[in-house]
Amino acid sequence: MDIQIKGSHKINTIIHSDKVIILNGALLVVSFLFYLMFPLCDGPIWCVDSASYVSMDISREPLYPTFLALMRKVSGSMGGTFEQDSLFLVVILQSLLAGFAAWFAGLTIKRIKNQSIVLQIATIGFQFAVSLICRFGAIRGSAYTDCIMTEGLGFSLFVLFTLELYLYVSTDKKRYLVETLLLSFLLISLRKQMLITLLIMATVFFWYFVIRDKKFRKFVCLLGLLLGVLISCKLTDRVYNYAVRGEWIEHCHNSMGFLCTLLYSSDTENDSKLFQDNTVKELYLEIMSQAEEQQLHYRYAGQGWLTVCEHFADSYDAIGYGIINPVVEGYIEENYSLTYVEAAQKYDEICGMMSRTLIKQSAMPMVRVYAYNIGRGFINSIAKATPVLCIYAVIAYIGMGIVAGYLVKRKKAGIMEEQIQRSLSFVFIVILEIAINALVVGVTIFTQPRYMIYSMGLFYTAGCMLLYDVWQCARMQQAPCVDRHSIPA
Repeated sequence: MDIQIKGSHKINTIIHSDKVIILNGALLVVSFLFYLMFPLCDGPIWCVDSASYVSMDISREPLYPTFLALMRKVSGSMGGTFEQDSLFLVVILQSLLAGFAAWFAGLTIKRIKNQSIVLQIATIGFQFAVSLICRFGAIRGSAYTDCIMTEGLGFSLFVLFTLELYLYVSTDKKRYLVETLLLSFLLISLRKQMLITLLIMATVFFWYFVIRDKKFRKFVCLLGLLLGVLISCKLTDRVYNYAVRGEWIEHCHNSMGFLCTLLYSSDTENDSKLFQDNTVKELYLEIMSQAEEQQLHYRYAGQGWLTVCEHFADSYDAIGYGIINPVVEGYIEENYSLTYVEAAQKYDEICGMMSRTLIKQSAMPMVRVYAYNIGRGFINSIAKATPVLCIYAVIAYIGMGIVAGYLVKRKKAGIMEEQIQRSLSFVFIVILEIAINALVVGVTIFTQPRYMIYSMGLFYTAGCMLLYDVWQCARMQQAPCVDRHSIPA
């Protein structure tokens, strides 16, 4: 009888395992097919920035132009053409990566939350929803995975980065750390905004290994690894530019972004007195004259913080590409005989001098623009910055905080300690990512959804994890429980 019971249990285990494999495989296929739907229906989407990536412009980070060049080589070796085949191959691979990232997110959440299939499917669904909103609900009318731009890879890599970082601090396994650092390296090499991954890791490591575990030496070692990632990114940038342009330099035109914000909040009469270099002062006055003429200044923004944010967003590129570039590049062309690389470096030098001067401007207008822009960043990270959805977003953030606080109390009472801790850790990382991204982007560029929605799907996954724990606590009728499950390797 004992043998029959053991044999029956083994058969049931095998059957259950087979069902799990079939389900995971089916979800992976569904995820791939969902994201492939966009390129198959719409084809590759050419965007404003696409040409600069394809041409390997000196202002761009190395990874995406290299990726596009590699796809041109692959397409050419198969007899394809650039327009018809190369770009299509790019968006197919971007879509497959997005499908894998969504599937892996669902699988990870399932593993850490009692093998919950509901949470697994919900997690995948939230990633789908973000793409559907971009395709059918946003003005752009296209999924980012279908576009020739860094977000085509960046969104998926950031989801994977978040999951690997979470798994590392939850398990302390070195392979997750290696994968997290590698993904950070790829993201920074993709776009400079992703330097936030270093800030995110540093903050997370500080909390877990200094505040919680008191492992100061380990934290210092981890900071050394983060420094290694930064140095590796800079070296890769230089190697790329040496291979493409024969110059041992990093990509240029990094200084324009911050300058646009400073010019938008600048007061010409007062701030012109800050300049000691007459040449830079004259360029500043010319830029501000054109900006005033086109009403690209915070004084013309109107009333209400959302109105200011929209005006700033509309003015940002107009100031940068429409005024700064022609004025500064025109001055360089007229007064210097420089190579393309030298001219780009001179451009950065002039814009950098202007930025260092304007940072001394009156704080209030600048702080006002920053505060509004950062606030809009928090909203755009989980919704859309409209009057109604702003209220919703505030409620969502507060609601998540309240639920998290409730679960902290349950955890302290000895209820579902490990399960609740897993959810709280995931929520902490996701909210931290949103906060750091909003703060960094908010002081360097306008916080449009394109720059903010990296964590949108993960935010709603985190919320579902909290609600799942609340439901589990209710089911247990607040009875103490020792959770013996551990995160699988």
